[in-house]
Order: sequence, then C-alpha cells, then structure tokens
Amino acid sequence: MAKRTSKTLTAQQQDRRRKLRKIGRALGLVALCVGLVAAWVWHRTLPLEEVRVVGTHRAAPEDVSTLAGVAPDEAVPVALYGIDLALVADRVRRHPWVREARLRRLPTGSLRIAVEERTPVALVLDADGRPHHYLDAVGFAMPVPASGAETEDVPLLRGRLPAYHPTQPIRNAGIRELLGALASADDGVDALISEVVWSESGATLYTEPVAGRGTIPVRLGRTGHADALTRLGAFWEQAVLTRPDVPLRLVDLRFAGQVVAQEILPPTRSAGGTSPEASGDTPTPAPARGSGDAGTTPSEALEPAAEGPGSGSTPVASPTPTPPNS
Repeated sequence: MAKRTSKTLTAQQQDRRRKLRKIGRALGLVALCVGLVAAWVWHRTLPLEEVRVVGTHRAAPEDVSTLAGVAPDEAVPVALYGIDLALVADRVRRHPWVREARLRRLPTGSLRIAVEERTPVALVLDADGRPHHYLDAVGFAMPVPASGAETEDVPLLRGRLPAYHPTQPIRNAGIRELLGALASADDGVDALISEVVWSESGATLYTEPVAGRGTIPVRLGRTGHADALTRLGAFWEQAVLTRPDVPLRLVDLRFAGQVVAQEILPPTRSAGGTSPEASGDTPTPAPARGSGDAGTTPSEALEPAAEGPGSGSTPVASPTPTPPNS
C-alpha cells in the first residue's frame, strides 16, 4: 500500500510541474508581448534631441541643418523614427557643396547626417577676373566660400562659360569633358596648368610660368582633352625640360597623336630681324592658379590657329615626342 501511495504522489508532482511550466511559458509570452509593445511605443515616440552634421569642410554645418528641415522641438516633440530619411537626404543634397548625404538615427535621440562634399577641379573667374565659383569633375558649380577662407589650389577657368546654377550641372559636353580631364590629370601635368580659357574653338591652356620663357599657351580644342593632357606631359618631360634654351611660342595638341610646337625665332634667323621682345613673341606671365588674380589674360589675342601642322611648326609624334627641330 505504501508503494502505491508513493507512486501516486510522484505522478501528482509531475502533473503539477507540467502545469507550472505551461503557466511559466504563458507568462513569458505575455511579458514578451508587453516588451514588444513598449519597444514599439518607445520607437515611435522617441523624440529628436539633436541633429549632428559631420564631414563638412567648405559647407557650413548650420546651412546643412537648415536644409535638412528637421530640428528638436520642446513644445511639439519630433519623433525621431518618424522622420523620412530619404526626403531629408534629398534636401541636404541640394546644397551646392554636398555630393552625397547619409543619415542615421541613434538611440540617444540624435539624427546623424554624414556629408560627402564635392571636389573642385577649376575656379571660374568672372568678367572682371574675380573668383566667382568652383566647378567639379561633372560640371556642378559650388560657390566660393566667404572672404577669408582658403582658396582651393586648382586651375583658373574663364571665357565663354554657362551662368552659375546652384543645383544643375553644366550641359556643354565639351566643358564637362575638359573638367573630367582636369580631374584625372596626373600630378605632374596638374602642376603645369595655371589657367584655361574656353572659347568657341575650345580650350586653350596656359602653363605656369617657366624660367626664361614665361607662360606657354597650349591649344587643346573642343574634345579629346584627356589624351591631349597625356601628350602634354610626355612632351614636357622629353622635349621641354631637356631643352631649356629653346623658347616656345605655342603648343598645339588638337591633332590626334601629334604635338605641334612653334618656337620663338631668335633675331639672327631673319635678315634685319628684331628681338623676341620687340616682335611681341615673349610669352605673357599667367596669374597664379587658385589666386583669382586675373591680371591680363595671357595671349588671348593669339593669331588664328592653322587647321593642321604647317610651316613654322614642328609636329611631334605622341606618346614619345621628340624635341622640335631648331
């Protein structure tokens, strides 16, 4: 009898434990549901406490925050997780200096706006030779920062250029190709470029002043600018630096696979000839790049270019140019 009673009590204990486990699971499920609801409520009602802008160098953080269009409000709290991130990012990208914006909500109540700025490749001068705006590699314009800010060390650009637009890139395909070529030029070629003038015939580049030569105009034309700059770098290394005593009046890179160089003839080469200074062949100094000091436009009144290599010019094959014949 005692054994049967012991077995009966054991079965009752096991049944009680099963019931307790069921109750425990039910209570756990209820607690989970309550926690999820609480988290959802917290998620939907967490107020915006701060808008933090990072990554700006030329754009003012307060301008970016203003464009974002969201800010903490004690009177009417703004729900952090109710903010449309895509909409805010689109607003921020309307800033001329902002190329990309990435937003992130933080559980501390902060909205973090990470900005990637545009990289200028040219400084556009106005008709009076003053810095007006920058252009990036794809033709977007960026305003020059307030006075006192450091000027970017990029080539100057002037001439027949489209008007400034804060949100739309330049549509002229030739100018956009030129900007892309300036952005991709290697350091050696970039260091040569002082100024670029855009006209109906395309781009004419002016080099930084060279000792004993001044600045040298280089015709690039309307297209093929990246290839032309590559040829300029090779020609400079192999034909200019190796012959410092030979002054150049003009370099023409408009012809595919060629470098056409025009030398300044010394007085002894023409009967009763005059010196280069007297004949007007002395190159005009170019303004320092990035300074916005226009001075005089170097050789803007150059005679019309020939349609192809002719007398007085030395064609040089590319990419391994040979020095012009003296």
